[in-house]
Amino acid sequence: MRPLALALCLAPGPVAAGAEGLDLSPADRAAFGAEIRALLLDEPELVRPIGGAVLPADPVPTPGYDDEIAADLELIAAHATALFGPDGAIRLGAADGPVAFASFAAPGSDTAAMLDDYARSRGIAIALRDPATHGALMEALGLDTVPSHVFADLMVRGDVPPIVLDRYLP
Repeated sequence: MRPLALALCLAPGPVAAGAEGLDLSPADRAAFGAEIRALLLDEPELVRPIGGAVLPADPVPTPGYDDEIAADLELIAAHATALFGPDGAIRLGAADGPVAFASFAAPGSDTAAMLDDYARSRGIAIALRDPATHGALMEALGLDTVPSHVFADLMVRGDVPPIVLDRYLP
């Protein structure tokens, strides 16, 4: 570990608050940033959350949830045509090709607009299901939150930003 960089990372005050008041020249600031970057690459445990929580890039363990995951997969398979088929869905994004995932959100909502922009920017199709007309399907899937998203192998309840949606796509 680089002692200077570690000391600067752990130091209280202006250094930890973004190096305000240090009057670093642009070259010094770049060198400092490079040193911090190198330290974090060499010692990734410095950024691991307290308690050893799993970072998103790590495989997510699911001990104790195997039965729930299997049940979700069975529900998705049983309702695949209703979820990903054309009947009753508003198709967002690509006009052709398979549906990447289904979303339950009100047409005309901010979520629907975000999903349409997302689908178009990635060249994929999303089946938008209006909760007002597809409430029975949501109930059959055990979904009680709008928006909710259903992928071929996963159900997600609640708002999901585009950068996270990317992680769920094959």
